Amino acid sequence: MAPLEAQNRSTTPLRILILGGTGNIGPYHVRAAVARGHEVSVFSRGRARADLPAGVERLIGDRNGDLASVRNRDWDAVIDLATFGPGWVRSLGEAIRDRTRHYTFISTISVYADPAANERTDEGSRVLEYDGPADPYTIFQEGEYYGALKVLCEREAEKQFAGRTVVLRPGFIGGPDETHGVLSYWAARARMGGEALAADAATPVQYIDVRDLAQWVVRLAERRATGTYNAVSSVVGLKQVVDAAAALAPTPPTVTWVPSDWLMKQKNPETWGTVLFWKFNEGYLTRIGNAKALAAGLEIRPLRETLADTWAWYERLPEQARAELGTGFMKN
Repeated sequence: MAPLEAQNRSTTPLRILILGGTGNIGPYHVRAAVARGHEVSVFSRGRARADLPAGVERLIGDRNGDLASVRNRDWDAVIDLATFGPGWVRSLGEAIRDRTRHYTFISTISVYADPAANERTDEGSRVLEYDGPADPYTIFQEGEYYGALKVLCEREAEKQFAGRTVVLRPGFIGGPDETHGVLSYWAARARMGGEALAADAATPVQYIDVRDLAQWVVRLAERRATGTYNAVSSVVGLKQVVDAAAALAPTPPTVTWVPSDWLMKQKNPETWGTVLFWKFNEGYLTRIGNAKALAAGLEIRPLRETLADTWAWYERLPEQARAELGTGFMKN
């Protein structure tokens, strides 16, 4: 896939409002939209990151009641990246429902109910139903009912922006700025050389590079696409991830594949469960169908490219940031 700066610009510049544009994946969406020639505004509480492109408008407010800066504006497209409660979707709709032509809601594959029971989980598979004690419209943070609340967000989006909504369900979002230390672990571990331990070579792995997600989101907004899509890569085995990382190392490690039950009895069982994709593989990442997304233009860059770029980002991190990612245990 061509880098952002090499992509063709849109023939019809849009006025795009991005909510969550200063968070972890937000700046990638902002840059993708700017690279396509769009006029971008970012709504936040003022804690804006400094790495947004020049010319991006920063609107200050709070979704818990202060939407004045977006209320009396017209938008060609709204991209909502970090909403966990349907109350936020409803209040946004009440503020700008008649002033935007398209709405993108970023959901999650965690909306699916018992995906491990499915031969393949597609967009029409059964989803969770909220059964918590609190009014879901008063919940605005991640928690026990995360997946079920996202379902309610999706339904509220369709209600508030009827006929103008696209819902995307990503799984693990990898690449530069990843937050779980998974692909960055293998990219970094391979460069340490020596003997590396791994288990369950056939473990199915699905992810999406944050840049592929962002570029697709912008193009869907340009087309005013509607419907629901799983935003994940095709399945690869864990061995493919490990082998691809090793191939990028100056001196590749010797990978020793061991039984998973033995490995989990050693140090850092929780971290092993993450970097070996077991934590993410509780049915969700096993057989998530992406045929509909691919048909709608989702492009997935090669795993090797994602790993190389993840390593380049990881190498620039200070030691404290690496430790917070969970990759500090590599020396144990």
